[in-house]
Amino acid sequence: MINKSHVMFKSFLVKTFIAGLISLSACSPAVSTISETNAAPTSAPAAEAVATAPQEAPVNESTDPTSKVSLNTGNLASSLQIETIPAVVGSDAPFWQLLPEHTRITLQGYPISNHQMAPVIYVFPVEELQKINEGTQPVVASLQTLLASPQEIPNLPFLPLVNTSQVMHTHLQYLDFKNGQGMRYLTMFAQGIMPINNSELVYTYQGLTRDGKYYVSAVLPVTHPSLPANGSITGNEPPEFTSDFPAYVQNTASALNTQAANTFTPDLAQLDTMLSSLEINQ
Repeated sequence: MINKSHVMFKSFLVKTFIAGLISLSACSPAVSTISETNAAPTSAPAAEAVATAPQEAPVNESTDPTSKVSLNTGNLASSLQIETIPAVVGSDAPFWQLLPEHTRITLQGYPISNHQMAPVIYVFPVEELQKINEGTQPVVASLQTLLASPQEIPNLPFLPLVNTSQVMHTHLQYLDFKNGQGMRYLTMFAQGIMPINNSELVYTYQGLTRDGKYYVSAVLPVTHPSLPANGSITGNEPPEFTSDFPAYVQNTASALNTQAANTFTPDLAQLDTMLSSLEINQ
């Protein structure tokens, strides 16, 4: 069990793959723990042009006794679409698509709509996941290690697998949910050189139920007013964007890490509260 009062503030560079030619590093975020009682949200700022207004009424999607998932979305969604996704197996499928039957929760009416990622939460059965896709085994093992002993590593655990590289991470915090524990952080994935931007920045939660049977992955769009709207190169980037791209990534991640939770859309504290309410019914 993670000591929720433990706080780690260290920085380091994150390796990323840039067109097969450049090895990147990024800045490590502040690392801390949050309990369900101290993660109350603060007031969120007005959304940017890429966002739509959130719903006013709180939503508690825990009324279906047959569902494996209970989640209180607060005002972050108008409803939840909970689906059972069939397994994808076989040698013809790309490695990142090989998955067991799993639960996918899509947040309807989420504050951000114009984004590369949809606001979704996945629940994977760990045993079946690792049997069907061996590439997930080191990810699960990495998360287990970090939950037992927080430490610095270049790339943080992330599922589902993607065919891009983790450019950077920031705002790392350890956070329990109802019957499990995990970590949340902000990140972006890319295959080449591009600005860190609001069309691809995500809040992700990666966690495990305490019995180790289920892996939880939340991928939720977030934006910040200091970032450009998308990954287009306009010529207005900082000088180091072209002269020293690793320094650009490090500087941008460091700057984001100093920003308060309520300067993001949605407020990171609201996202934390929602994930803290998650329960996987078995």
